Amino acid sequence: MSIRSDLITQITTNLSGHSNTISISQELPFNSGGTPLYEKNPNVLYVDEQQIAVEQLYRTLDQGNVNTTTTTVNAYLSTDAKNQFADINTVVSNLLIARNAITNVAESTSDYETEIEDDKITYTFEYNFTTI
Repeated sequence: MSIRSDLITQITTNLSGHSNTISISQELPFNSGGTPLYEKNPNVLYVDEQQIAVEQLYRTLDQGNVNTTTTTVNAYLSTDAKNQFADINTVVSNLLIARNAITNVAESTSDYETEIEDDKITYTFEYNFTTI
């Protein structure tokens, strides 16, 4: 399984108590008519494709390479800015700790940022997983 699918599975588990307010889409957050799906469909979490970056960590004596691979996955959630969830902090925390479900990595981090436009708040979550 991929990191993206494992992450979606964990997010679904973590947000199971919020299933009446937030749903998780299996679709990618593509644009429809120039607008991202997460903006058209509030309260639906979209998880983007994995982005992989490989960097040389060091060169060995036999001229081999030891590389680090960083996999980045973004997730997006838009909500109504005027009628925010009462437990939005719990939702954000549950989304951030979903990274712990990914095993066999040297390091995993997650962070988020918000953007307010008109009457919508868009939460953008970034998950980074590094392997050697």
